[in-house]
Amino acid sequence: KGDDNDDDDDDDNNGDDGEHLSYLEVITQTRVPLVKFTVSTRSNPTGIDVDVCFDQPHGPESASLVHRFMESMPPLRPLTFVLKYFLASRDINKPFSGGVGSYLLQLMIVSFLQHRAREDLRFGRSGGVGNDHHHRHHHHRVGRKGTNGTRHYNLGSLLLDFFEFYGVDFNYVTTGISVRHDGFYFAKGSSATTRKNFWNSSKPFGLAVENPLDPTADVGGGAFRMQMIRRVFEHAFKTLLAYVSEPMVAMEGESILAMIIPPTEEMERRSLMKMMGGRRDGEVEDDEDEDDDVEVTGVTKGGVVAASSSSSSS
Repeated sequence: KGDDNDDDDDDDNNGDDGEHLSYLEVITQTRVPLVKFTVSTRSNPTGIDVDVCFDQPHGPESASLVHRFMESMPPLRPLTFVLKYFLASRDINKPFSGGVGSYLLQLMIVSFLQHRAREDLRFGRSGGVGNDHHHRHHHHRVGRKGTNGTRHYNLGSLLLDFFEFYGVDFNYVTTGISVRHDGFYFAKGSSATTRKNFWNSSKPFGLAVENPLDPTADVGGGAFRMQMIRRVFEHAFKTLLAYVSEPMVAMEGESILAMIIPPTEEMERRSLMKMMGGRRDGEVEDDEDEDDDVEVTGVTKGGVVAASSSSSSS
């Protein structure tokens, strides 16, 4: 018994954070069987959610593909972070309950960025991803090479455009999405094979997204709440647009992003420390990171959420 107590003391001295399994569920009544569990710690009592799927031969290949997309599309990573939290805060991020899962969301963002880049080339905009004449909030400078070797991205404008595209513009009934060959759209009923794989008469408003690793598979097939999610995107777009169009609507010091994404206690703590000009013990400055530095901030009164990303030149 004495030895056991000594072991416990050693764990405490070594900084044991009380890591434990706080939730476990096996979900079998789905297209893809899942084991869901949550790992919680003393410092993070809400835990980290982990999903383990089976009989999915393209899992590692999908992870590698997304990694390559993130390397070639710097805005993809921060947009994924923000949109994942946006969906999770509304409990519409779980595929087994009809929500938009991580892989589907990333393919949606990739497709969106691919077509925005194509518009830039078509209209001769060397640095932007967007449509200058569409709304007055569309003033992107995404992928513009700066004189100091950095790239600057207006992630706020991209976020707004994402909500507008999938909440207002996109035709879910007739159109499918593919990210192969630099991205293209296809008609759900263009052929018998396409209708078989991507058209469901019982869910005409479903989002059809081709799996780039298996073009006959529909990644969006499980998102049966897509019509409701589209309305959520539309509401977020209109909410942000109201604050962007009329900056005085936002009170002094108020985050526009917080109008659609509830800030956590950690976010509020960091915001307070930033205003006070301090940082927590052991916190490392962003510019000391070896990887690309991405900063996302909620801009107040003057505009939308802005971001900058600096990447080392090769």
